[in-house]
Parts: sequence; C-alpha cells; structure tokens
Amino acid sequence: MYTLASQQMSAPDSALFDLMWGLGATTIGWVALINPRGILEWIALRRGNGGKVWPSRVAGGVFAVVGPVEAIKGIHHLLELKGPERPTVFHRTSGLSPVLAAVMIVAVLLVVAAHAWRTNDFLQEAWTAGGLPRVCAALATLAALLSVTFTVFGYMTAGILCSAAAAVAAAGLVLLRSRV
Repeated sequence: MYTLASQQMSAPDSALFDLMWGLGATTIGWVALINPRGILEWIALRRGNGGKVWPSRVAGGVFAVVGPVEAIKGIHHLLELKGPERPTVFHRTSGLSPVLAAVMIVAVLLVVAAHAWRTNDFLQEAWTAGGLPRVCAALATLAALLSVTFTVFGYMTAGILCSAAAAVAAAGLVLLRSRV
C-alpha cells in the first residue's frame, strides 16, 4: 500500500523544492553569520542560553555553504525541464481527498493559528504596534495557512511559494522586533 508520503515527487516539484530549500537555507545561514541587530543573542537569551551564539553561528555556516549548492541544483533541474514539464504556479500534483484536506485546513486554522495568536506575546505585541510589524504578523499567518491549504489540495508550487512568503514575513517580523 502506497501512501502520499511514500510517492516520489515529480521532476518539477523536486526542482522547485530544491530551489526553495536552497534559498531558505542560504538566507538562514547568512542571517546567522551576519547576525543583524543581535538576533542570535536575542534568541539565545529568550531560550535561557545566556547569550551564547557560537552554536548558531556554526549551524549558520553549514547552511550558508549547503544552501547555495542546493539552490544551484534546483536551478539546474528547472532549466533541464522541457515545455509541458515546466511547473506553473497552479499545476496540480496528487492531493488529498477534499474531506481530509478540509479537516486539515480547519485544524490548522482553528487550532494552530488561534493558539499562536492567543498565547504568543510576540504576535500580540506586533499587532498592537501597528504599521509594518502588524502587516508582517498578519502576512506570516495568512501565508502559512495558504501554504497548508495549497499543499493539501495538491498545488505544490503554490504551497512552496506561500511557505517562502511566510518565511519572508516572519523574518521581517524578527528584524522589526525593535519596533515591537
């Protein structure tokens, strides 16, 4: 019996996944190496690590090296695809049944998003700060929900793009933390 998780990804989806993973890993790696506005110290202090940032810098160095390699691999695979194989934003891969997809979307929407906004002081402070932090918090939540929605209905490319938008909005929210 094959499940959705054990099915091999199609070539366009695999290439897009490699590209997005590579770009995300590169961004995370460089942010950890550059450490703008002392983000690593802020995260370490919130975790109770006393401001030790060297483990994050080591992990950032690994991501900064592996990320571009993976992104180049994804670009290479995308360029090899011919005509009808090239992905479009809304090409459908194998999705879940509509009932299961609806249950997953409702669970994510009601349980995860509502819990995050109710218990996360950072999101609440960003909302009350108004302006750009509010936009980033709302965009991160909306893009994450759309990512789940598109992915469970089988639109992998749109799901990956929404995941990237959620990551950018979350990064913007972290970088704007001094305004919050």
